[in-house]
Amino acid sequence: MNVTIQVMGLKQAQKQLADQGKKVDGVLRGALNSTATKGRTERYVKPMSKLFKSSVLGSRLGNADVRGKLTIKRARRGRMNSRIIPSSSGVRVDDYRRWIFEVLAPTRARLYVYGLRGRKVAAGFVNPASSRQAPLSTRNSKTTARGKTYARKKALSAAIGPSTAYWFKQLTTSQTLRWTSDFLQQEFAKRMQLEIDKGVR
Repeated sequence: MNVTIQVMGLKQAQKQLADQGKKVDGVLRGALNSTATKGRTERYVKPMSKLFKSSVLGSRLGNADVRGKLTIKRARRGRMNSRIIPSSSGVRVDDYRRWIFEVLAPTRARLYVYGLRGRKVAAGFVNPASSRQAPLSTRNSKTTARGKTYARKKALSAAIGPSTAYWFKQLTTSQTLRWTSDFLQQEFAKRMQLEIDKGVR
C-alpha cells in the first residue's frame, strides 16, 4: 500500500534558504522523519496496541511488539522520502486481547480474533473437546513476492491471526492522511523558521 503526502510551499522555502546560501534538504528530511515517527505512534501503534493482551510484566505486549513490526525507512542524503513499512507476518492468536472460537464439529472449531472493527477469521482451529482449548495450526504458509501463497503441513503450532500490515491498511483512512499532512506542514514550517532564524552561515 503506497500513499504519498507532499510538503506545500517547498519551492518558496528553497528560495528563502537559497537567499541565505542554504539548502532546504536537511529541513525537509527532518520534517519527514519526525512525521513518520509521530505518525507511527499516534495513528498506528496506539490503536493497534489495544488489540493485544498485557504481558506478564504488566506492560502492553502490543506497544513494543507493534512498534517493531512497523519499520520506518527514514529520509537521508540521496533519499527524500520517509516510509512506514508494516510487517506482513501474522500475529499469534494468543497474543490478541480477545479471541473466540465457533464450534463446527466435536473436535473442530473456527477461530476469530477481535480487531478494530469487529471480529476477523484467524488461520487455525481449536479442539473444543480438549482440556486446554488452545488456538492451534497444522499449516505454515508462505507468500512470494508475486503474491502466490504456498501452504505445507507441519507439526502443531500456534494459530496465526491477521498481520500488522492488515491493521495498518485499515487504519490508513482519510482522517489519518489529513492528520499526517497537517503534522508534516506544521513540522516543516517550524523547522524552516528555526533554520531562517539562524541567519546566514
